[in-house]
Amino acid sequence: MNFGTIPRLEKKISKLIIGNDYFKEYSQAEKLWDYYFSNGGNTFDNSIYYKEGLTEKFLGKWIKSRNNEKEIVVISKVGDEKTKPSEIKNLLNISLERLKLNSIDILILHRDNINIPVDEILDPLNDLIDAKLIKLFGASNIGIQRLKKGKIWAQNNNKNSYEIINNNLSLAKMIKPPWDGCISSNNYEYLNFLEKEKINHFSWSSQARGFFIEEVFLKKMFRKKINQKLKECFFSKENLERKERAKKLSRKLGCSVNDIALAWVINQNFPSYAIIGPKNTSHLGESFKCFSVSLSPSEIKWLNLVDNIV
Repeated sequence: MNFGTIPRLEKKISKLIIGNDYFKEYSQAEKLWDYYFSNGGNTFDNSIYYKEGLTEKFLGKWIKSRNNEKEIVVISKVGDEKTKPSEIKNLLNISLERLKLNSIDILILHRDNINIPVDEILDPLNDLIDAKLIKLFGASNIGIQRLKKGKIWAQNNNKNSYEIINNNLSLAKMIKPPWDGCISSNNYEYLNFLEKEKINHFSWSSQARGFFIEEVFLKKMFRKKINQKLKECFFSKENLERKERAKKLSRKLGCSVNDIALAWVINQNFPSYAIIGPKNTSHLGESFKCFSVSLSPSEIKWLNLVDNIV
């Protein structure tokens, strides 16, 4: 496992973060989390909305049974595009109750309410740090202009702004969002800003929903509902070219195409982490192989069709 660090968080953060959005049975989650933790993984991505809170309850049970709260990093996501700043603390308390914790490491707003000035959102989030309910906070699916405004306000008022961005970031560019309000960071302006400011990025759908795993991609393509959504989200001439380049590089480096795609995410020139959603320990073990792949800045740009190196 590879790790990164964020100031004011004393724990290291695993570069591959487990996304807990689909577990239906505790036994399934328990087996995967044990395997992940035993192989060095320590960071868990949750939301009060995943399975209507069931997966947070599973994680709370697992943490208590393993007595490993001090060794892991817990992320919770709350809020939607209509959430008021005054409601954030109550939503966090719901998450804490399910997790059986008094505080969490990282709170991320699941959606950005663009109808509210960013300072009116950042202020109560800073209060949660002061109250020792969270250590850090960030935002998911946030536009770059809102991020810039928040950074300026925080600097002028000696406050914290969003220290973590949780947008989509994968080698395959998101064409049509799978859900309304979703934002990708894979464009020149956003990537350049993240690199310049060295902002931490936690990517969801980091593997482009199986686009780079041939057997998974083909299986999904033959399932009618997923077929259309996958096409709308990632199927484009440019993305097929990115996939061909990833294949070419995978042959050169002796790894899988998906190893290249995951390595592209975690080898960015800013603190970049990949949230993954393996269904079993075999899939998770395959994802670990991306750590053996080291991509140069020129290779990263070439894969993203920015630079025509060979």
